[in-house]
Amino acid sequence: MFKRIFFFPVIALLASFSFADHHEETEVGLSPEGADNLRAEYQFCTLNKGKTLRDVEKYAQKYGDFAGEHGVKYNQSLLIPVHVGSGMGDFTHAMSGHWPNGLEMYKDWGVYLNEFQEAYPNLKSPHTCSENYATFQLRVVRAIDETMEWDIKRPVQYADCSLNEGKSIEDAVAAERAVAELVASVGLSGYAVNYIFPYLGQRNPDYDFIGLSYYQNYMARGEMAFNYYKVEEEAEAITSEVYSCVNPRSFAVKNLYTNWENN
Repeated sequence: MFKRIFFFPVIALLASFSFADHHEETEVGLSPEGADNLRAEYQFCTLNKGKTLRDVEKYAQKYGDFAGEHGVKYNQSLLIPVHVGSGMGDFTHAMSGHWPNGLEMYKDWGVYLNEFQEAYPNLKSPHTCSENYATFQLRVVRAIDETMEWDIKRPVQYADCSLNEGKSIEDAVAAERAVAELVASVGLSGYAVNYIFPYLGQRNPDYDFIGLSYYQNYMARGEMAFNYYKVEEEAEAITSEVYSCVNPRSFAVKNLYTNWENN
């Protein structure tokens, strides 16, 4: 199932980063969450009878406005399957949300469960989200072009990645950033790369991390596809020494509301 291969990397790798709060077990001491350490959740959903994604957007915005009024730093987006194969099963779409840190994550859930649901007890959801996961995300590469427009629906891709024997996440990050320098050298930009690690809801991991790449618009994705051959051989030599990835799949992502800046 797509929900399994999307979110089940090896949890032991989290010990390499300063992501922990008092609920997590790590092999290192606790450290503050930095600007490159995000919290994220993913919900796999099915439209209820007679409802559309437009209904989902309206429903989500209701909480987005409420959260903003209560000072919650939470953004939510809609993930529309584009090229995912059969892995989505019966799910019609997914929702993703991001917080800057664990404090804001739990503040958000407190506001949603204790205040929003109390304020709107009869609000009916247009979809059923039966699979829910919380994750850590690490910002690895940010090659955003401030002069480039963002598509309303823009491309995002995921892949399941495994480290080579003896390699670490730090090695993968270094390789990713070395490739980004090659990509920049041929004039390509308008994208970013994050790594996803498990937190709540995942079990029996099959991969070491999930590689997430997103683009500002479809032209930026097209330019990457058309021109990557210029650095492909050298880039492959760098990454193949550290990790390999399988099962690439793509979505269109649409921001529904933004209560903190996260590009």
